[in-house]
Amino acid sequence: MRFLPYILVLAMAAPVIAWFLINTLVIKGSATSFAGNDLYVVLTLGAFMLLAFGLLATWMDRFIRRTR
Repeated sequence: MRFLPYILVLAMAAPVIAWFLINTLVIKGSATSFAGNDLYVVLTLGAFMLLAFGLLATWMDRFIRRTR
């Protein structure tokens, strides 16, 4: 049961990872590249997303360990 929070986080991150892979590997052209300010916004939101996913997984893992 302790691995379930990490599977949840991977499932939540799967659409973002799929979008990133499609954007970088499949779609070619300059229309898909981010402008300077957009890149800062995406990187900031990505950092907060990774932080939230990590905190969620560790919190759920601790909660599952405590309820045994």
